[in-house]
Amino acid sequence: MSKSDEVSGGNLMKHTPWKLSSIGQLSILLEASSPKPGNVNRQFGFSDTDYRHFLASASLMARGLHMSATRGVALAEGKLDSSQINVGELIHLSAHDTFTGINKRNTILGTILLYIPLVIASAAVVTQQNRFSTEGLVHWLQEITKNTSVDDTLNLYKTFHLIRSTNPRVDESASWTETHSRYDIDNPNVMDNIFEDNLTLYDLFKLSADVDEISGEWANNFRLTLSQVFPYLDKITDNLENLEEGIVQTFVWLLSLRPDGLIAKKAGEKRAEEVRALAERTMNAWNHKRGPVELMIHLDEELRKEGNLLNPGTTADLVSAGILCKLVALDFP
Repeated sequence: MSKSDEVSGGNLMKHTPWKLSSIGQLSILLEASSPKPGNVNRQFGFSDTDYRHFLASASLMARGLHMSATRGVALAEGKLDSSQINVGELIHLSAHDTFTGINKRNTILGTILLYIPLVIASAAVVTQQNRFSTEGLVHWLQEITKNTSVDDTLNLYKTFHLIRSTNPRVDESASWTETHSRYDIDNPNVMDNIFEDNLTLYDLFKLSADVDEISGEWANNFRLTLSQVFPYLDKITDNLENLEEGIVQTFVWLLSLRPDGLIAKKAGEKRAEEVRALAERTMNAWNHKRGPVELMIHLDEELRKEGNLLNPGTTADLVSAGILCKLVALDFP
């Protein structure tokens, strides 16, 4: 390696946290801006949340994203051990910055839970390989998630208390057990239970995987994001010019595959399945090139009839994670 190559490589590592922080913010902005049915976007909002709150969230995420990327670089360089990443601290910091200042809206908690480990892992991958790679991402995600601690779990619950949701929840899932109740945010003894049970963040997400899609991603090494959402978005988009249409198509496609987790929590599993079936009809029209515009409008109208009750928020979070991967892949080919 020549001296210039060494300097160039050093500069790349020096700027990686800033690049990944910017990419993370751009990913949130692109997801929020795209006219996805039933979600906040440039044209539509809800009574308590609108497009401005998502703009604020993306901007205020800067510090958490930069710190995550910095720790990812240090991890790849051997300056930090995977048990020293403190993912829970980064999640709490990001939520505090994003939701307690000028914003004061819980807009992107699911996105934060997905982005923090993805940005750490992405930084480690590009530091080690000088390019994006899903295989490398899987390796580092496993290192990060499986080496979490009880402190990480306690920090996550501090985050939950920080942004306590007033949305109703329908506990219809047959998967909900007494163990889930032991760690429920509404349990007054939950923090003591976590400490007493030595519950790591990875253990918590494994327990919650059957009742929460974001937990399922953590428990299964981001399988849905990396094996379905990102590959689909990557296949139908080339660059920034056609990314918005690709985001909308990926959103409807993902919504057609399974009932949205947030809709199931707020409105029940039956309503979530009805939304899935409607998205499937829309996607079938898209696939057969009959023009999905009317069905897209109908889907959007149906999802907005009851305010934000049928907002496919988990689908949006998962698509956002796919956008992050797509942009990192474009910037670090």
